[in-house]
Amino acid sequence: MQYGHFDNEKREYVIDRVDLPVSWTNYLGVKDLCVVVNHTAGGYMFYQSPEYHRVTRFRGNAVPMDRPGHYVYLRDAEDGDYWSISWQPVGKPLNQAKYTCRHGMSYTTYECDYKGIKASQTLMVPMDDAVELWDVRLKNTTDKERRLSVFSYCEFSFHHIMIDNQNFQMSLYCAGSSYDENIIEYDLFYEEFGYQYFASNVTPDGFDCLRDSFLGAYRTEDNPIAVECGTCSGSHELGNNHCGSLQKDLVLAPGEEVRLIFMLGEGSREAGKKIREKYSDMANVDAAYAQLREYWENKFAQLQIRTPNEGMNTLINTWNLYQAEVNIMFSRFASFIEVGGRTGLGYRDTAQDAMTIPHSNPEKCRQRIVELLRGLTTKGYGLHLFSPEWFDPDAKKEKKKPFKSPTVIPTVNAKDIVHGLEDACSDDALWLVPSIIEYIKETGETGFADETVTYADGGEGTVYEHMKRILDFSAEQVGATGICKGLRADWNDCLNLGGGESAMVSFLHYWAICHFLQLAEYLGRTEDVEKYQAMRERVGNVCNRELWDKEWFIRGITKNGKKIGTSEDAEGKVHLESNAWAVLSGAADVEKGKRAMDSVDKYLFTPYGILLNAPSYTVPDDDIGFVTRVYPGLKENGSIFSHPNPWAWAAECVLGRGDRAMKFYNALCPYYQNNMIEIRQSEPYSYCQFVVGRDHTAFGRARHPFMTGSGGWAYFSATRYMLGIRPDFEHLTIDPCIPADWKEFSAVRRWRGAEYDIHVENPDGVMKGVQELYLDGEKVERIPVMAQGSRHDVRVVMG
Repeated sequence: MQYGHFDNEKREYVIDRVDLPVSWTNYLGVKDLCVVVNHTAGGYMFYQSPEYHRVTRFRGNAVPMDRPGHYVYLRDAEDGDYWSISWQPVGKPLNQAKYTCRHGMSYTTYECDYKGIKASQTLMVPMDDAVELWDVRLKNTTDKERRLSVFSYCEFSFHHIMIDNQNFQMSLYCAGSSYDENIIEYDLFYEEFGYQYFASNVTPDGFDCLRDSFLGAYRTEDNPIAVECGTCSGSHELGNNHCGSLQKDLVLAPGEEVRLIFMLGEGSREAGKKIREKYSDMANVDAAYAQLREYWENKFAQLQIRTPNEGMNTLINTWNLYQAEVNIMFSRFASFIEVGGRTGLGYRDTAQDAMTIPHSNPEKCRQRIVELLRGLTTKGYGLHLFSPEWFDPDAKKEKKKPFKSPTVIPTVNAKDIVHGLEDACSDDALWLVPSIIEYIKETGETGFADETVTYADGGEGTVYEHMKRILDFSAEQVGATGICKGLRADWNDCLNLGGGESAMVSFLHYWAICHFLQLAEYLGRTEDVEKYQAMRERVGNVCNRELWDKEWFIRGITKNGKKIGTSEDAEGKVHLESNAWAVLSGAADVEKGKRAMDSVDKYLFTPYGILLNAPSYTVPDDDIGFVTRVYPGLKENGSIFSHPNPWAWAAECVLGRGDRAMKFYNALCPYYQNNMIEIRQSEPYSYCQFVVGRDHTAFGRARHPFMTGSGGWAYFSATRYMLGIRPDFEHLTIDPCIPADWKEFSAVRRWRGAEYDIHVENPDGVMKGVQELYLDGEKVERIPVMAQGSRHDVRVVMG
C-alpha cells in the first residue's frame, strides 16, 4: 500500500493519502528555533531547548494522534461549515475534501481543496529570524462570491516539560496573555525574558488568547466553539492556559486569491512588531524561502550521485543527508518520541553524527567535536549525557539572573557534573577519535589537532592529547582475557556487562587506533606511531584469540566468565555488532571475516534488514543484561536495529563483496518500503531507530524515525565504502565496492573548494578494485587537493 511519492525535483515527499497509520514528521528551522511537525500540522516549537524553552504545547503519545499543532481553520459564512487546511484536526471525510501534505527541506506545506476553496498553509522558519511563518493562500475556484473567516490556532507551553505536565497549582498561574497593536503577547511571568508573540500581516477582526475560550467547554481542536460560531471572544487573562488565535474575515470574488502570513515568534510584542513589519512585505517572505532553498542546495551540492539504484540516489542526494543534518543540528532529544524530557548531548550519538557529514556542515561538526572534547575526563572517558553549556567558557560569562525562578534552567552543581567510572559507557569516547580524523581530512585543518581544549574535570590539553587519553583509557580498562571491559554498557545500552568484557568495544578500540595512527604518521610523531602500532597489534591479537567461535565472533563475556553469542547458545547465538566491527575495524583476518559475515547473512538477514541478534532472548538472564528482559523482536532484543545495519554494509565492502553490501543496503532502505506502508507504517523518507524483528507478530513495522544514528551511518557507509569516495589528508580516494552488474556510476563531489566530476566505469563487472585513474584526461596515481574554485574531471576504471 502506497500513501505518497518522492518528488526528487522539488526535494519533497508528497503525501497523497493523509490517513496514515502513524505520524510522518518533518523538522523546520536550522538554527535556534525548531518546529517538529507531522502530516496533519500537529507538533510543537521550541527555542534552543526542547526541555526548558518549549514554545507550543504537545501531548506525547496521546489520543488523538499528535495534538495540538499549528492549525488554520476556514469557515464558510453562508452555511457555517468549517474545516482545517491540514486534514486534522477537523478531519473532513476524504471522499468530500482533497488533502495533501508536502514535506520539504525545512518546510512543510498542507493543501486542501474543499467546496470550491483551494487552500494551502506552508510552515517554515526563516534562517535569520526566530519566527515561524504560516504562509496561507486561499483561492475561490467557484463562479460566485465567497465569504470566509480564517482562524489561526496554537496552544502556548509553560516552557518547561515538567511544568507543562505537573504541579498545576503553580503552572496555571505563571503565564499571562494580552492583545494590543494587532499582536498577541504571551508572557511567562516567572522568566525574565519569557515572551512569545503571535501576529499576522493583516488587521485581525477578532482574537482569543485563552485556550478554553477558543475551544469551548467539553470540546477539542476538532470543533472549537469560536470557529463553529464564527467569532472569537477577545479573551485574555493573567494566569490560565493560553493560545494564539487571530481571526480574519474575507470576501473572495470568483477566481480571486489572497495570501495571509501568520507569525509565531520568540520575543516580546516589540520584537513582534518588527517581524510583523518585515514579513508583511511578501517579497521578504519569498526571499526567506529562497535563502532556505539556497542553504540546502549548497549542502546537497557537496555530493550528488547518479547510480543504477534509484533508491540510493534519492536517499543519498536528499533525504539521508537531510536526516543526518537534523541530528547534528538538534541532537537526539526533539521528536514525537523523545519529546524533550531530557536534553543535552549523548556522547556516542553526537560523536558519530559529527563524523558522518563534515563535508556538508563542517562548522557544526567542529562545534560538536569541541563540545565533546570538553566533555571528556582526564582519565579518558566521556560524560555519557551532558549539556555543552556546562563547559562553555562563554556561557559561564553570562550575567547573573536578577531573581531565582522556578521555570529557568536549573543550575547544576559542579561536583555533580562529572560522573565516575561506574556510570561510564565503554564505547562513548572511542567514537570521537575517528570523528576528529574525518573532520581534519575533510577540511585540511591539521592545526586543529594542536588546539588546546579543557577537560570536564579540570585542566586542559591539545585535541591530539585528548585522543591519546581516550585510547589509553580503553587499553587500561580490560578484563581477565584482555578484552575491553563493558563498564556500564557499550553501544548496546541493554547489554549491561558490568564487570564483563565487550567484543564490540575492543574492535572499536582497534578502529580508533587505526585512525589515530594515520594522523600521527601524517604529523610525523614517531614515538606515538611506535606506541600505538604496538597497542593495535596487541588488541588485534587478543581479539582474534579470545573472541572467535568456530564461525563467528562472540559478543562478549559476562562478569562471571560466561561467553555471549556462541554456537552453543540457544538464544542470542549470533550478534551483528561484534561481527560487523571485527571486519570493519580491520582486526579480523580475511578468512575469519568472510565466515563471520556469512554467518550474519545466514542467521540475521531478513527482507527488512539485518537483525541485531538471533534468536531473540526469551529467558531473563541478568548476567547478560536487560536485553534479556525486552520483548522478543523489539528494540535491542532481536529487532532490525537500524543503526548497526550500515556497519554490515561497510564490512562487506572491506571484504570486497559489493553484491552482498547492496543486498543489505536495499533491505533496510526506506525508499523500497514506500509501497508497503501497511507493514512499515512509518515514513519511507527517513531511517527509523528499529524495525520489528521476525520473532514478533509485527515483523517489518518501523518505529522512531529521524532521531537515530542510522541516518549518518547510512550516509557514511554508502558514500565512503560502497561508492568509495572519501577524502584523505592530501588526496581524494575513490575506491568503490559495488554490485558486479553495475556498469558505471557518476558523482559530483566538492572538496576543499574544488569540484570533482567523477565517472566510474566497470567494464569487467568486478565488485572492487581500481585499475586506472585519470584526472582531466591524464593518468594519475591519486587525486590531489586542487585549487579552490577549480573544476576537474575524474575517470575511474575498475578492474
